[in-house]
Amino acid sequence: MLNSRLRKQSPWFGALVALALGVIAACGVLVYARTQVTSMRYELGRRVSHEHALSLEVERLRVEAAALAAPERIEPRALELGLIYPAPNQVLTLSDNHLAALHDVAAGEPR
Repeated sequence: MLNSRLRKQSPWFGALVALALGVIAACGVLVYARTQVTSMRYELGRRVSHEHALSLEVERLRVEAAALAAPERIEPRALELGLIYPAPNQVLTLSDNHLAALHDVAAGEPR
């Protein structure tokens, strides 16, 4: 009975209820959006930390690769494996003409 009496007295009752429901829905959407933004910020922070850790590891691996490729390290290891320097008569020096011919052959153009 109270509702029917209010409806008769106020023609704006339906509009006020709709407005209240709209405000409640809008607040819910805002809360959801804020929650998502906060969640994304935490995720971004985690990913930035992970990227930094990966950058440090890449740098460490570059240093390690440079150390492993250093001639000072390779020469003793090669000698341990029984590798020796070639004799002077085993070394061939190619002139520019020979290099051009090799390039042409590699490209599929016989000379």
